[in-house]
Amino acid sequence: MYLIQAMRKAGIDVDQQLKGIGLSVDTLDPTAIIHPSLERDVLMVLGEHISSEQGLNIGQHYTLAGYGPLLMLLVTSDNIRVALEKVIAYQPLTHLTAKLSLKFQNHQVALCYEANDLTDELNMLRTQSELAGTYKFIQELYKKMGLSVPQLKVELPFDPPENTEILAMYQAYYGMDITFSKPYAAFWFDEAVLEIKIPSADQMTFRIYDYKCQAEMKRLSQQSAVPDLVERVQDYLDLQQGVIPTMAETAQALHIPERTLRHQLQQLNSSYKQIREQLIKEKALRLIEYQEYTIEMIAELLGYSEPAAFNHAFKRWFGRSPRQYSK
Repeated sequence: MYLIQAMRKAGIDVDQQLKGIGLSVDTLDPTAIIHPSLERDVLMVLGEHISSEQGLNIGQHYTLAGYGPLLMLLVTSDNIRVALEKVIAYQPLTHLTAKLSLKFQNHQVALCYEANDLTDELNMLRTQSELAGTYKFIQELYKKMGLSVPQLKVELPFDPPENTEILAMYQAYYGMDITFSKPYAAFWFDEAVLEIKIPSADQMTFRIYDYKCQAEMKRLSQQSAVPDLVERVQDYLDLQQGVIPTMAETAQALHIPERTLRHQLQQLNSSYKQIREQLIKEKALRLIEYQEYTIEMIAELLGYSEPAAFNHAFKRWFGRSPRQYSK
C-alpha cells in the first residue's frame, strides 16, 4: 500500500497499471493481509518499465504511518537500543522485505538490511525504495521522539550509478559519506547513540503495543506456504473496499475463465458467494473493532447502499446490531 502511494506521489501513473488487473488505488483496503504471491503479482505490474534507480525517489515518499502499532511501540521504548531491537524482532510488520540486524564494530553500530536477491529488477526497485524509505524513517523517528538525528554513514549493496547526475542525487539524499558495492546495506552511527533515553518513553503504552505487535505477527504467520484457489479469491477480494468485485471480474483478474473458477471452487467445497459473505463479515468486525468509523461509514466501505441494509445483514450474521456489538 505504501509503495503504491509513494509511487503515485513520485509521479508514476500506477492507476492505469492497476486497472489492467481490476484494481483501483482509491478502493484498496489498507487493513487487508494478502499472500506474498499476490503481492508480488501486483508489484510486477507496477514495476514494469520502471528503472530501479527510481526507487531512490519513491522511497522518499514513504511515511511513518506505514508502521502502524509498531511506530507507537518504538516511540514509547526506553531507549534507542530497545527501539532498534523491536524493529528487528517485528520486521514483518514494516514495509521492509529484507532481513534486518545490528552489527557492531570499533564503537560503531549499524542497522543492516540484507536483501534476498538483487539479480531481479523488481527486487532491485523494492530494495532501492525500501532503503530510501528506511533512511527517511530513521530521521523522522528521531524528530518524532524529540531527539537530534545522529550522523549516519550509509553503505549500499549495489554498484554506483555511471550517470554523474544520478550519483549526485544519491549524494544529495544520503550525504557525501556514502559507499557502494557492499554485500548488504548498512546505516552506521556511534554506538553511544544506543543508550540515548527516549523522551516519550512510557512502559504501560509500550507493553500494550508490544502485545498488539505480537498479535499481528501471529496473524501474519497463519498464511499457508502456497495459497489454494479459495485463498487467492479471498486475497483478491480482501484488497477491495466499497463495492466488492463480481465473480466475473474476479475470474478475469485471476486469469481464470468464470466457469472454471466456479467449478474449481465447488471441488474445494466452497463458492464465490460463500467467500464473499465470509469476507464481508470479517471486514465488518475488523472495522468496528478499530472504533474509528461510524456505522454509516462502515456500511459504505463494505459496499452497502444504505446503513439499514448493513444493520440487517450484521444482525443476521451475529444476532445483534453493529452498535450493540461495538459496546
